Amino acid sequence: MTQQQEKRLLNAWLWNFHRTAPQWKRVRLGPVPNPEWAKMYSVILRWADAVFIDDGKLHIVEAKISPDFGAIGQLLGYKQAIEGTPEFDQYKNYPVILILLSQFPDLGVTELASKFGIEHEVWNPEQK
Repeated sequence: MTQQQEKRLLNAWLWNFHRTAPQWKRVRLGPVPNPEWAKMYSVILRWADAVFIDDGKLHIVEAKISPDFGAIGQLLGYKQAIEGTPEFDQYKNYPVILILLSQFPDLGVTELASKFGIEHEVWNPEQK
């Protein structure tokens, strides 16, 4: 149930704020050694909730209904993994912006995220 809620949150946020930006959802990050191994690697590869391009920057989004400290580590891992993702080679010189999207605030998560340069977007579609 939570994954569906997070997906709805992400879709609504992208629609409201980044509707015209090129975007990908449920994005595999990292290199795959060869196509024959892709199925096996799908289990261990990283999957970002969304990636979008806006204003000459590549944005990686992780959506959580309630934010947690683990999401910060996920985003840092995504930033490292995207450098080796062949599908995003054309954007390799773009600055990478990490975004933790959540429906509810958490001051501790926000403070820690800012120390790592991660934007914590708190948005509740029901309170527009």
